[in-house]
Amino acid sequence: MRKPKDWGQPCPNPQCTHYRRMQQGNVSAIATYLTQSGKRRIFRGHTCETPFSETRDTVFFALRTSEDTVMMALKMLLVRVDLAGISFVLGVTEETVLAWLRRAASQAEAIHQHLLRNLPVTQVQLDEMWNFIVRRVGAM
Repeated sequence: MRKPKDWGQPCPNPQCTHYRRMQQGNVSAIATYLTQSGKRRIFRGHTCETPFSETRDTVFFALRTSEDTVMMALKMLLVRVDLAGISFVLGVTEETVLAWLRRAASQAEAIHQHLLRNLPVTQVQLDEMWNFIVRRVGAM
């Protein structure tokens, strides 16, 4: 019997027994749809039958703009291009660029919280880290 392809997508349903489990063959691709950035897949969990998009929980979920355009805007913000310049070059409004920035900031905060949870750092270690940062910034 042929083994189903493992898509590396976790089940997003908190009530499912396979919630957030990856690489276990618990998700199947059931359909595709076209976006500005190309084809995207819709998956379904085997246990709970919950359908979900491959871009769910990302900055790019439900965007009508190509991922390349959004990434270009975020990169331009990183190098301190002003909002008016970005909106002019990309042909979008400043409000749109700000919405993309808010989405990216929200995702970055979620990743930050996930990576730094239960970090075994003592108060002394934390103070030393901040002192190092202050010295570095003061030297610039």
